Amino acid sequence: MKRRIDRSNSLVENSSGVPLSPGSSATISALGALQPDLYTKREAPLVIELEGAGPSLGRIHLRLKYDFDRSDLEVHLIEAHDLAGYEAGGFNDPYVRVSLLPEVDTRVRQTPVHRNQVNPFFDQHFKFPVSHDELSDKTLLLQVFDYDRFSRNEVMGSAKVPLSRVEVAGGAEVWAELSRERRPPEELQELLLSLSYLPSAERLTVVVLKARNLLPPQEGKDALDVYVKVYLLVNGKRVKKKKTNRKEINNPVWNEALSFSLPSANLQEASIEVCVVTGGGNGLVVGWCCVGAAEPAAEGRHWAQMAQETRKAVAMWHTLR
Repeated sequence: MKRRIDRSNSLVENSSGVPLSPGSSATISALGALQPDLYTKREAPLVIELEGAGPSLGRIHLRLKYDFDRSDLEVHLIEAHDLAGYEAGGFNDPYVRVSLLPEVDTRVRQTPVHRNQVNPFFDQHFKFPVSHDELSDKTLLLQVFDYDRFSRNEVMGSAKVPLSRVEVAGGAEVWAELSRERRPPEELQELLLSLSYLPSAERLTVVVLKARNLLPPQEGKDALDVYVKVYLLVNGKRVKKKKTNRKEINNPVWNEALSFSLPSANLQEASIEVCVVTGGGNGLVVGWCCVGAAEPAAEGRHWAQMAQETRKAVAMWHTLR
């Protein structure tokens, strides 16, 4: 049986003149005979899974290829899938910074911010000047940040792709799981709070004790002093605000008590939002945390312990976001 190809409409017909659908095996056979390289089977993508315990914050999809003519590693950052939301310790407005370790230059390579996206499509291309012989000693680092216009942007999740595991000469596809970024203790911005509740007076007392490792909210801008704003929230709505005096930003100590009227009936629907703010005219947020019955991890445990041990002051360190 002979087949002919009508190049005007890309349909394939058999000898009886009946067109074959573009997805049929006959069509693929005919087209493949013209350009067989277009139909070669791709290698399965490399999957970089999490190291150790902990939940995944999502996956990131990229392609890697080495340009031998220019001695460049080409990184096509395609997309991210199923990014954890903010309530799960993830992202509101994610963007990705791409680095090669050890560093080959001082350029910052990152994507635009994708607001309110759990499956952002980046389609960004980056190049790193590196010899092919050095590739096996390099690691590609993908850091996903959560953008915050009022404070320092935080690295929430990251993935590492050892290039010794990837054959980039002909192009390679990679899916990498994002793990929560763990910073060393000396780099964590933390605030020590004491909470107590007096049922007879229906009074919540928040003692802002001290903070450590505070950093100016924006690089290149100095902040000499800071203060703390505490909001009382009931059912997610701010109902009252109080603040401390200003202290020097280097490991400040306040030891200031702020009291709020809070009916016992609202105790399980209430929370406090605590913001450390620069004392300058702009009042930029250095970091913040929220402590309440519905909060996860230490923030929720602190509130629960206060509610169980009424009349007793309960102190706990909280990491500032």
